[in-house]
Amino acid sequence: MNLLTNKNNGEVIIILTASWRYFALGSLLAFTCQFILYLCSFSNRISLFIGTTLFIINHYYIYRLWLDNHFFKLIYHQGTDRHFDEAILYLFPNKQPINSMEKRWSGTKKLFNYCLVSIVLLWGWLLLSIIVKTI
Repeated sequence: MNLLTNKNNGEVIIILTASWRYFALGSLLAFTCQFILYLCSFSNRISLFIGTTLFIINHYYIYRLWLDNHFFKLIYHQGTDRHFDEAILYLFPNKQPINSMEKRWSGTKKLFNYCLVSIVLLWGWLLLSIIVKTI
């Protein structure tokens, strides 16, 4: 039996994907600060556009983490991923099934890393906007 299908091990990936809440809060805070800078005329439209683009990209990754969180809860609640794979194939008939928990975990880890990098870029852009305006 694969160790990653164990319900206790599943709690690890569920906790990891539950971090989407903190990522969403962090990105909303950074975007709000960027928007306030724009409203107070401390930054220009290009700066706001880049910040908005980073925010949208970030929320795409956050949405995917949210989906993975719910999918892993479903998989570990059922105890098998066969029904999950059948449902995905029904919804997306042209998509090839993954059929491996290692691939699912690896994909979620990559998604988590992309989300983390996009949050850091969003905060970095906010700090760069503040530093450029104060110089």
